Amino acid sequence: MNKFDFWIRRIHSLAGVAALGGFLLEHLFTISKVMGGPGPFNEAVKALASMPFLVPIEIMFIGLPFAFHGILGVVYALKAKNNVSQYGYWNNWMFYMQRITAYIAFVFIAYHVWTLRIVGKAMGGNLIGFEYMHNVLSNPIVFGVYVIGLLSSIFHFTNGLWGFAVTWGIVAGPRSQRLVSLATVGLFVIMSSVGLTALFKFI
Repeated sequence: MNKFDFWIRRIHSLAGVAALGGFLLEHLFTISKVMGGPGPFNEAVKALASMPFLVPIEIMFIGLPFAFHGILGVVYALKAKNNVSQYGYWNNWMFYMQRITAYIAFVFIAYHVWTLRIVGKAMGGNLIGFEYMHNVLSNPIVFGVYVIGLLSSIFHFTNGLWGFAVTWGIVAGPRSQRLVSLATVGLFVIMSSVGLTALFKFI
């Protein structure tokens, strides 16, 4: 691995943690408000929409890093050699699932942004409030897409934290890597529980 590829892979990892992490944490925080009813969720959406410089912030700190991470990630995924049938140990399966969820998360987030942020809000002029989301998610096919997309995105982010920690040399030994792996599994369970509970509240 040359020096350029060495740093590109680290920047790719950092962009994924920052962009996907920011996207997921903001969305989970906002949709979790629906657990208190339609009112708190609508207030959270209005507060987010009223943020100054929201669009430039979304483009600079989420859109561009996400595009960089996603496009380069697809290139890496296509080059990856998946051999879980020969070597079915834990890390190999996590590596394989990281690549599969990369495709799903990339398509899902693009679909989510296009249908809600661009068509629904920017073009349609709609407030993406409780009633709007209720109508969207009441379609069982769309609801299924959101469940799969959400779980894939959360897995890709949480499992990616392990890769980020290893890539940047934060954890090195087998024991510390195993502990981080267990921690990311726990984080996946927590984030998934919040996300799925919120999705069901909409319907």
